[in-house]
Amino acid sequence: MRNRNRQCSPALPAVRPGHVWFCAAALSLAVRPLDAQTAPAAEADVPEAQHVEFMKTTAREYEFRGGRLNEDVFRVSPEPLLRFTNPVSGLQAGGFFVWSDAAGRPRAAAQVFLTAEGIWLHEFQSLSPESFAAHRDGKPVWEPQRAGVEIRPVPEAPPPAETAVKRLVQMRDMARRFTASDEFEGRKTSDELRLLSKPLLRFGREGTATLDGALFVLAHGTDPELMIVLEALQQNDGYRWHYSLAPMTGYALQAALDDKPVWEAPWRKGPYSPKEPFFILVHSRVPKP
Repeated sequence: MRNRNRQCSPALPAVRPGHVWFCAAALSLAVRPLDAQTAPAAEADVPEAQHVEFMKTTAREYEFRGGRLNEDVFRVSPEPLLRFTNPVSGLQAGGFFVWSDAAGRPRAAAQVFLTAEGIWLHEFQSLSPESFAAHRDGKPVWEPQRAGVEIRPVPEAPPPAETAVKRLVQMRDMARRFTASDEFEGRKTSDELRLLSKPLLRFGREGTATLDGALFVLAHGTDPELMIVLEALQQNDGYRWHYSLAPMTGYALQAALDDKPVWEAPWRKGPYSPKEPFFILVHSRVPKP
């Protein structure tokens, strides 16, 4: 794996979080050594279940709260909604988690994964139109100060169907209208992403502000790069379909709806600010045998 960051310290090699080359020393939080008896090692013979259990345990370390007085508690998905690898980047094991509000709408997402260098990284992205705060061990670790998404009406969308089954068909049809590409590793040529047809999360309830909704992802292989939130929101004239897009990578992304550009994100390089909607945290390093 070639080091693309020439300013990195020799003691801390460049690692690639999801899709961003960066120097671990440049991040605001230091690498925390793991207990050799409880941390899964980096060797290939470590059972996958052990890696997954570690992902779940570390995702539960965070307390997410939103609302004007931080009165709203966001709950993390008890299991990873998706498990993935990325042979191109050397990513050995990864899990995709979501924190949802009391109504079930996703407010934040994170990839928890192990790099080829034996470092566990947490890559966060806000899915909320409002600010919130995440704490660990009673201390703030991520407090995005601006919206992570912009919610927009889906153009030329039909009215939401009467049943949940039919609405899922509608959402899948709308998700297929989106295409996206990313500039993987900053290359001049873009890689087309593929839609995972099954939504990772379903939310909403009749009689509330959100009738129905789902979270879809476009991926590089199985590695999520772009998130699509589709939701039927209450309007003055009834429920109407809306969408919002958010990155799950630091690389540049472009998205189109019906082949017309509607959204893009620039390449965001470290160090990463915990005040921004996209944030990468070095959680820990696997102990060497």
